[in-house]
Amino acid sequence: MTELYKRRLIFLFGSGISISAGMPRTQEITERILSGEGIMHHTDGNYYFGKPLYSHLGWPDEHVPRIVEFLHLLKAEVDEFYQKRPFKRNISYEDLYYVAGQVCDSEIGEYDNPAVQPLIDKILPKIKPLLFGKENEIRKEWELYELAEEATNYIHDVVWHLLNKETTSLDYLNCIKNCCQDSEISKVDLFTLNHDIVLEECLKGIPFADGFEESINNVRYWNPDLFERESFKVRLFKLHGAINWFRFRPTGGDGSDDKIGLPLKWGIEQITNAVERRPIFLVGTFNKMLEYTGGMYADIAYQFYCSLRHVKNLIICGYSFGDRGINTRIIDWINLSSDYRIIVIHPEPENLKNDARGSIRNKWDKWINKGKLTIIEKRIEKTSWQDLKDILFKDFK
Repeated sequence: MTELYKRRLIFLFGSGISISAGMPRTQEITERILSGEGIMHHTDGNYYFGKPLYSHLGWPDEHVPRIVEFLHLLKAEVDEFYQKRPFKRNISYEDLYYVAGQVCDSEIGEYDNPAVQPLIDKILPKIKPLLFGKENEIRKEWELYELAEEATNYIHDVVWHLLNKETTSLDYLNCIKNCCQDSEISKVDLFTLNHDIVLEECLKGIPFADGFEESINNVRYWNPDLFERESFKVRLFKLHGAINWFRFRPTGGDGSDDKIGLPLKWGIEQITNAVERRPIFLVGTFNKMLEYTGGMYADIAYQFYCSLRHVKNLIICGYSFGDRGINTRIIDWINLSSDYRIIVIHPEPENLKNDARGSIRNKWDKWINKGKLTIIEKRIEKTSWQDLKDILFKDFK
């Protein structure tokens, strides 16, 4: 028991832990994005839920229907690609964001990728009608990069608004809360890929570091040095950002003066002084790995690397092993020592294995046979902190 007190734990969470809190599933978000239903483009450049601004005049929304058609064209290409692969996947908004972003980056020369041009050449005849304004539309011409960029903005904003909702009861996360409150555990690091604030709500009443300072004029500003303070037993790291993170710029400042802030409230009226009224979080698939190398994401990725070096057990729940960058970090860590182990909480582990990317799927059975992967075959709401302790005690004795 004394050894347990000296140990620290790391959890890694994915979107699966937020579903019981009332957050939409990935497929639900994808369907809403592809429908465009009840979504409109605002003059501030963002997308919101509601009727088109000038619908009372009979004017159409020039952005949403065009973007939805563009995304369906991209989806057809992605579907065709996966139909030829041995492992089938359900196409999500993350895939569509990634492809749209590649088209945009290729068109503006941000990333040189010769493999993208044949795709552009193939779909351009179908896209061309979308590049010209229709009757009653104000804008008469679009560039392809503009359409692709707007598609990524549209996806980002719809995800934001769908996740910005009240949570239901969070008692199902008592396993996590009880761990954080257990006096026998000295440090708990919670890493999440989620943009929602479910974990923040779960931790209410428990002091924790999230990388943001005390508020100044109702905004808490990013300071990664806070993670190094020993006064915090619990630390929360959001590897992909969050729906309540915004970029702020002081009056008269330029880009070098920008700060990432977490406003205590983040309605439209509270973020009028933000550089843009769009929160900071990552969407997509393989493009995320590029983002891990810069800015605040680099700070958080570094903390994930450092935290893993201080533990023997990584507890994972709600994560589908679909992020190649995160998977690489996990694999590198578990290969460092024969004592390192992953504990996965999931009610259907075989399905989880089959849906994981190959780098994890191909090692799954070998890890189990070597005792490097332990499965708790339950949902998180059916898992108690005692269930985890019974496994962890083996290492802490």
